[in-house]
Amino acid sequence: MVDGCCEIHHADDHAKTKEASFGTRPVMSKRVASKELKDAADTAAGPAGRRSTTDAGGSTKQDPSRVAELYLLETIPAGDWTKAAEVAAVLEQRRNDREVCRSAAKASERIACQERGLDALTESGAVQSLVDAWQLHRTDTSLAVHVHNIVARFWERASCDDRWLLLPAQLSAGKALLSAGHNEWLGEAHRAAVRLHEKGHTSAAMDLYRLCIERFEKTLGKDGQCTLQAQNNLAVLLEERQQYAEAEKLHAEVAKMLEEKLGADHADVLSSKFNQAALKAKMGRLAEGESTYRQVLEVRERTLGPQHADTLRVKGNLGEVIRRQGRLAEAEQLLKTLVDQRHVAFGRDDPGTLKARCQLAQVLAQQGDPAKQREAEAHLREVVARREQKLGRSHPDTLASLGRLAFLLEEKQPREAEQLNEQVWQRLDAAAPAERRRARTRQGGFLLALEEVGEPERAEAMLRQVADRRSASLGSSHPDTLAARAELAAVLSRKGDEASAAEALALRREVANLSETCLGADHVDTLSAKAALAGAVLRSCGPDANPADIKAARLEAEELHQQAATRFCVAANPMLPMSPSPPMAPLSPGGAVGGGYSAISPTRGGGKLAVLGRD
Repeated sequence: MVDGCCEIHHADDHAKTKEASFGTRPVMSKRVASKELKDAADTAAGPAGRRSTTDAGGSTKQDPSRVAELYLLETIPAGDWTKAAEVAAVLEQRRNDREVCRSAAKASERIACQERGLDALTESGAVQSLVDAWQLHRTDTSLAVHVHNIVARFWERASCDDRWLLLPAQLSAGKALLSAGHNEWLGEAHRAAVRLHEKGHTSAAMDLYRLCIERFEKTLGKDGQCTLQAQNNLAVLLEERQQYAEAEKLHAEVAKMLEEKLGADHADVLSSKFNQAALKAKMGRLAEGESTYRQVLEVRERTLGPQHADTLRVKGNLGEVIRRQGRLAEAEQLLKTLVDQRHVAFGRDDPGTLKARCQLAQVLAQQGDPAKQREAEAHLREVVARREQKLGRSHPDTLASLGRLAFLLEEKQPREAEQLNEQVWQRLDAAAPAERRRARTRQGGFLLALEEVGEPERAEAMLRQVADRRSASLGSSHPDTLAARAELAAVLSRKGDEASAAEALALRREVANLSETCLGADHVDTLSAKAALAGAVLRSCGPDANPADIKAARLEAEELHQQAATRFCVAANPMLPMSPSPPMAPLSPGGAVGGGYSAISPTRGGGKLAVLGRD
């Protein structure tokens, strides 16, 4: 468990996702629009905008179709999205005509004042055509102003509505805008990529990041601040997708260029090195990660002071790396100092303080000493109470600490641990979208009553029959079958004999593996199955087991618990796509960022994202 990312409140966090459909009236195609324009030429009138041509005999005649097009463009009312295809048709035919392009841009800006109008302009290709026209007539100030206003609305919508940007026409338009090479538009595209990254749309975010990096390198150079920001974000995304080799290479390049440009003690350099340390730890290279963390800690203590939030953040991650290397006494001493410092600097209810106490409780519990386990339990119970009060009962951080308390009690107080885990799954079910909630068994209440009145054998026999029938009729991987098997494992584990415990453990493994394969890593059934398996593994070693077996069981149980706990946020968020397999445990980013960097918390995974133009 490590500290989370730096958090800021975005100005657009409260923006509501709005409907992108166009109702029942279809957008007019370019071919139909062109025909209507040709038909309208006979009815257009007025001298404004007439262009004269000279025939072979030297006489002058007017271009009636051009007159009709100008008349149409000037009379389009604000928000009339049905005219978007006609505007696109005019731009396609008259892109060399500066006056027509200017009128088309002005009309498009009126259409784009409503979201449906912007949708229609994008789908018809008018936005891309306007950018082409602006590049062709760069000296026309009026045209440039209208085009910039429309593009600004496009990126504003994209930055607050990631689902809208994922639509094929919108994503294609966004990529086309990048090719124009305008720095302001590149910055907006980078923000949109960060938004997609936050929401878990990693493929689209990666495409935009790579395009932004390519354009930034051409316009600002490889060592430009915006270039390095985008490369940093791409490295974070690659890390989350477990493409560690490419992520490590990119992190190293960013750190090297920053250090050459800014100096070894600069905040941005330290943030980049922090990200390198987090990646090394995630890859299992704990000694290298510890060394890099110590370098960052030494500089931050010297430049920022020992009580600074960024200094304490490094210390928390250093304690986690030391714990993972098995040096529990050293990690305990470091984390006790960290908790005391956070109490003084930020108070007992500060999120960072509560996370540090969870880390300390984990180290205390792992040492196996009864007194230290009681101390860990006291820490966790207080953390749960404070998080319930400050964050709410269903917040992912609250559920994580409640799950950690249940995990601690698995060996000594299994009944209370089972009750606490059930609270976690009930609260997570209430917060999760319907497709991620647990399957319900029909006999659960009745079977529990049988156990309470002293008939566990009858309950076991009924569950075996239910599980076999469901497996035969629905299949072994059906959610209802898995739910029955999980309940059977719970009944067997409560019997207390060695044979039943072994069978329960085998059932738990089967249910956990099938749940992850068939339901996904973020399904509540998968998370509950992994947590139950972690408890079963902890209890699998009796008092006479050798120390090596006990250590291996504890390590496996800890890993299973972490895999479940780190997915709570994703499981409860209906906006995030379900992932096929769990990522590595998240690690926090480097702290203070300067020179335009701002740290935000991605929805999942670890590392720091830099956002252009946000302080």
